[in-house]
Amino acid sequence: MSPARALRVQPAFDDPDAVVALIRGAGPYWPLARYARSTEERTASGGGDGGGSFVPPWFRQDVALLGEPRVEGAEVILHNPAFVDAAHRVFAGDGIVRPTTVYVNLMTPCTYPFIAHVDVPAFRGITRAQYPVWLLHQMKASGLFEPWRIRLATAVSWFFDGPGGAFHYWPDGPEQSAVVIEPPYENAAVVADNEITYHGVGPLAPAGAVELTDLSVDAELRRRPDDAGWDVLDGVAVRADYDDADVRITVSWKAEVFRDEEEQRIVDEHLDDLTLDQVTGTFADDLARRSIPATIPDEPLDDAAWVRALASTYTERAPRID
Repeated sequence: MSPARALRVQPAFDDPDAVVALIRGAGPYWPLARYARSTEERTASGGGDGGGSFVPPWFRQDVALLGEPRVEGAEVILHNPAFVDAAHRVFAGDGIVRPTTVYVNLMTPCTYPFIAHVDVPAFRGITRAQYPVWLLHQMKASGLFEPWRIRLATAVSWFFDGPGGAFHYWPDGPEQSAVVIEPPYENAAVVADNEITYHGVGPLAPAGAVELTDLSVDAELRRRPDDAGWDVLDGVAVRADYDDADVRITVSWKAEVFRDEEEQRIVDEHLDDLTLDQVTGTFADDLARRSIPATIPDEPLDDAAWVRALASTYTERAPRID
């Protein structure tokens, strides 16, 4: 079976109304920036300018983690057979697709895009659960650790009729033109390896809607008491309220993909995990081959000069914007 870089799936769900009802009952939702542990992570996730001061009105909730639903009913998303089948096709029919995660992003009106990006990669022994996002992105950009990269299939689906909020993705690589899917989305999804497939969202600005520009990371997006829309709270104040038609819903599903049971066993039993010493040593050896002066610091996760050396050496091409 030849792999597909990305597949459009339609219908995405047998009962999309039930999925929307689940999402509306799963709150509260918190700013995406709240999930970042540092300004570097916030920038990497599209949630800041590097100064740590800007919190976009993009809200998130995890409804399934580690293969288990966290919200009642989330198994209909986590174990969606349409996504599992598409993941097999994207990864050339590899034998095991194990769903792990479902999270929901809700965007309120804003006049700027969610910039094109790739998702945070994971490696055997080195994941964002223990290590900073910047390190994972540099590992991916270097190409030095691909044998240890955990392959993750991602399905992205949406509920929004517009205006704005188009989904852009680059299935043929960043040097090619983007594919754009405009709302209304009509129960569609795209399944891809989003750790290598750039994707982003266009501005979302319904006429007359309030745009929030000075939120704190402690803000919340909640259903109105009458269940007829959404309120944004920051502290005790209701900063804005939105009708359902003004809020763009994104459902992201992720699954680990293994070639066979042996590969799955190696991952599950941590038989070939990387260590931080291995990672820094591999980087140092490669920098030396490039005649780039660098010394492994005592604290490689926090040393500014080391981080700059890696960032300036290992970069990924930004996607083409037509």
